[in-house]
Amino acid sequence: MTPRNYLYLLKKYDEYQVQIERLLESIVTSLSPNKLETSHEQLNEVVKRLHLSYPFVELLYCLDEKGIQTTESAASPTVPDPKRREPGFGSDRSNRVYYTLARDNTATATVTQPYLSSATHQLAISAVQRFVDADNATRYLVINFNLEKLITFLNGDSLRRVVHPLFQVIYGVIGIMLVLVSMLLLFSAGQSLYEMIHEHTNTATQAFQSVILVTLGLAIFDLGKTILEEEVLLHKDIHHTGSTRRTIARFMSAIVIAVSIESLLLMFKSLLGDATHLNSAVFMLFAAVALLVGLGAYLKLTSEKK
Repeated sequence: MTPRNYLYLLKKYDEYQVQIERLLESIVTSLSPNKLETSHEQLNEVVKRLHLSYPFVELLYCLDEKGIQTTESAASPTVPDPKRREPGFGSDRSNRVYYTLARDNTATATVTQPYLSSATHQLAISAVQRFVDADNATRYLVINFNLEKLITFLNGDSLRRVVHPLFQVIYGVIGIMLVLVSMLLLFSAGQSLYEMIHEHTNTATQAFQSVILVTLGLAIFDLGKTILEEEVLLHKDIHHTGSTRRTIARFMSAIVIAVSIESLLLMFKSLLGDATHLNSAVFMLFAAVALLVGLGAYLKLTSEKK
């Protein structure tokens, strides 16, 4: 499973903060808190109904005017009980940001900044609706939202995230196979060096052969490492051009290095007497320069203006 990139989530929140706050305010104000403050069953039904339309909804509960929880926490199906380690009914939440923000704000609905939830241990946002109960006492209806699932919902990535683990497995297998192939090439290069040292036959030819094997092993290893890093180990934002830009730059850099080394090898062979490789070496050097110029132009054109 790709580890969560909290910096990415916070960056996305800053980018869509206004839209996120409007959405969460509309969700919390659409509820009728007077019907929910004393009925845990209704709270559970509301959470399940909200979860069907908004899969980022996690917890729902009520507080009194002093910040004491007056209901059990109703959780969505994606929040199993072992994750909710704090007690629900009677918990003192007067020191929580969402309570103090709602208490000191004159607006009916308030939305907090992202914070690490003590219940789910993930980045969350809370929306609070202030209301007056039948006894004319101030109460607060609190809904906790998972920030990662919220960003996914806004990006329309729900279906992609379902099949993403399968893609990670496939990319992982490909990356590992490429690394194993590079290890075999390096092993063959080691065997060639061993034979060259102990048999002293065709020293120059075997030296070039070892360099070619090591070069190919380096290029294939870097390719496998890039696949594992970009597609398996790190979070990749497919909606941001920087991710594609970074991947293309790394792949093209590996190709430029491989082509440059191969051209130098052909040039060295031509200097040792096999002049038939000279033209190929020159053309490969021109190709490496063209690739490098093209990569530089691409990076320049796709750079973010600051």
